[in-house]
Amino acid sequence: MRLSAFEKFLPWTGGLAGILWAGQMFIAKTPDDPADTKAVTVIGDAAVQNSIAGFALLAGALMLVFFAAAARTSLRSGEAGEPTYSSVAHGGFLVAAAGVGGLGIVQIALTNAAEVHDAAATATIGQLALVGWLPALVGLVAAFWGLGLGGLRTATLPKWFAITTVVLGVVGALGPAAMVVYLLLPLWLIAASLVTARRSRAREAQLAGA
Repeated sequence: MRLSAFEKFLPWTGGLAGILWAGQMFIAKTPDDPADTKAVTVIGDAAVQNSIAGFALLAGALMLVFFAAAARTSLRSGEAGEPTYSSVAHGGFLVAAAGVGGLGIVQIALTNAAEVHDAAATATIGQLALVGWLPALVGLVAAFWGLGLGGLRTATLPKWFAITTVVLGVVGALGPAAMVVYLLLPLWLIAASLVTARRSRAREAQLAGA
């Protein structure tokens, strides 16, 4: 049995999500303090860039939904009984996708407020933008634990990758230290795509042999 083109594409959506996440980090131009009197000018002058960053987040959220399916399939292939780990990983990525999508909406709303020179709205939405990635972090921590622990339990993932994933899950739950997850997420997603794609090819070969 051969995998469909869509099934072969799914593992790579994690890498695409990582590239989009990294892209918005470099493209967006927003001040560290949303209450800064120059915030409206800084954000408004880079309206095109900030809008692109917002839509990049929305696209990244879509890619995470697809990658959630790839991660579940990869773990599920090694779970003989109740699919506990794959279910946690899948649910975690869906929550993360919702969080990333929400952050994209906030980014676009922030840009719109700055373009019409609404300082009050810009400051308020800017505060939401500062903490807007926390819902995504909640989902990522769950996904890291589900994928990492599941990978160790079922031996469906390389040991080094599974351990690294568990460590990121722990770091993500340590308050300010979670910024490490924010910065390393693109690299992790690209690595996760490579690992999951390799697992997908191995599963296809196994099915073909059967």
